[in-house]
Amino acid sequence: MIPETNHNNKQIRYRNGAIDHDRCRRLAAELDVPYVLAVLLCRRGITTARTATTFLYPSLGDLPSPFLLKDMDKAVSLVITAFQEKWPVVIHGDYDLDGISSTALLARFLRSLSIRAVCHLPDRLTEGYGINKQSIARLAPGGGGPALLITVDCGITAIDEVEFAREQGFHVIVTDHHEPPDSLPAADAIVNPKQEDCSFPFPELAGVGVAFYLAMGIRSRLVEQGTWNKETAPNLRQFLDFVALGTVADVVPLLGLNRILVRAGLEVLTERSSPGIRALSERARTMEGRITAEDISYRLAPRLNAAGRLGKPELALELLTCSEPARARQLAGRLELINQERRQLEIEALDSVLDQCARQEDEGRAALVAYGNYHLGIIGIIAARSAEKYDKPVFVLTDEVAGDQGLLKGSGRSIDGINLYEVLQQCAETTIQFGGHAMAAGLTLHKSSLPGFAETFDRVVAETRQAKQPDQERLIDYRPTAAEIFDEHFIGLYHKLEPFGQGNPEPVFYLENQKIESSHTLRNHLKYSIRYNGRLFNGIGFGLADRIEYTRDKPVQLTFTIKNSTFRGEQRLELHAVSIDPTT
Repeated sequence: MIPETNHNNKQIRYRNGAIDHDRCRRLAAELDVPYVLAVLLCRRGITTARTATTFLYPSLGDLPSPFLLKDMDKAVSLVITAFQEKWPVVIHGDYDLDGISSTALLARFLRSLSIRAVCHLPDRLTEGYGINKQSIARLAPGGGGPALLITVDCGITAIDEVEFAREQGFHVIVTDHHEPPDSLPAADAIVNPKQEDCSFPFPELAGVGVAFYLAMGIRSRLVEQGTWNKETAPNLRQFLDFVALGTVADVVPLLGLNRILVRAGLEVLTERSSPGIRALSERARTMEGRITAEDISYRLAPRLNAAGRLGKPELALELLTCSEPARARQLAGRLELINQERRQLEIEALDSVLDQCARQEDEGRAALVAYGNYHLGIIGIIAARSAEKYDKPVFVLTDEVAGDQGLLKGSGRSIDGINLYEVLQQCAETTIQFGGHAMAAGLTLHKSSLPGFAETFDRVVAETRQAKQPDQERLIDYRPTAAEIFDEHFIGLYHKLEPFGQGNPEPVFYLENQKIESSHTLRNHLKYSIRYNGRLFNGIGFGLADRIEYTRDKPVQLTFTIKNSTFRGEQRLELHAVSIDPTT
């Protein structure tokens, strides 16, 4: 048993318990990979050479047919009819990056059919989530002719709005990935892998993944009909950068089909061939080396999401679809300013939210609820930061709701093992409405219902967690020797485990009795270095400046992740400390 650490009073244990080391050795031999890589695969339940090869080398050729999705045939036929009969087409997205990237993807794809779709993204502050009757009325076709409305990343709960759209002359295709309610809207086609009786083998696509599959279906049918041949049909690979952005940003599991799509999408992002992505990368300082899922989460997505958070999602959409480098640079600059404004709003709200969370933590709450007059656009990111800090599900609510006296809007984020949507189903009596998925959700409730919601939310989460108490544990994947972790063969293959994220956590390692060569603080961070075999390896511990006293005289217990990065054209390995503790 690994000894208990002092940092945050968490005990270290292995992810997913004991593994079969003989099986790991056989897997390493079959794959011709270092033993430590085989251990990391086994920790993720990947124990055969076949499944490991699929995991390490995901292929777009393994994507299942789009027509396995329920109603895909109806949806494709409607789009082709709109193309042939020159109907007006409207794409209605959402204000977060999943919705923005879905809209950008479908709009760019439909241009290859000479369809210039009108795109609408709701203003979070004045329209709220999803489609609404006011925007439908503005977008409705004149003259009484037919038109097509396609929703992306929204619409599965919009029963009244879809009925209204059809009254306005729209045929309606709903594409969504959120949990379907018991009653569905009366759309002409609903494409959602979470529907009952849907034979699609992977229900965890992001909204942009569903939009990509609609494009796949249209392309396949038009090739089959002879409108395109395989040479003239658009190469869908060009749209996978959008899929990577939206999928990673929406915190869906990076496994199965999402892993295939995101790995390929990261390759397209790394090419930085589109003016919008290139301008965004310049602003986000991701112009060197491979763009990773972590780069999306912490550098690219916040800048794009900031526009939607502050009521200007159309700027992010224009950037992603922009073909002029000068205009792209201008848009990226505007997004940078908006993101700075978002950061300031976040700073102003964060202390208040964390104070409330700290008090509830002291009370032994299993789930945390904070409330205040916060900007509606930043409550989601504040909830995410709070959930990460306290390792508990968090909802942040605000009464900054235009025109709705006595109503609160809330945004929640969860942690591994707690399905937030399922929890909210058990809190339904205290809410007016809610929606979302396992890791993120939103809700509306009466202000008078807040105490009841907080109590029920806490009780349901506590019952779900039961005796697991994951907040008392820090999971690691392996205790390597220095020789294993700094092995060039392992370092060269390590990126094959990416993309890391929900469902495929970044591996965490633990070195015992490790000598620190040198250390110093930078603000509240700890910079340090380790020497192995005559070579110096640098590391950083974010927020660990107070651990410097343990690095001076004696070896330490080092819990860390590893990062391969590029700096001024040179590849380098860096150790990111999770914890640095004294040797016991």
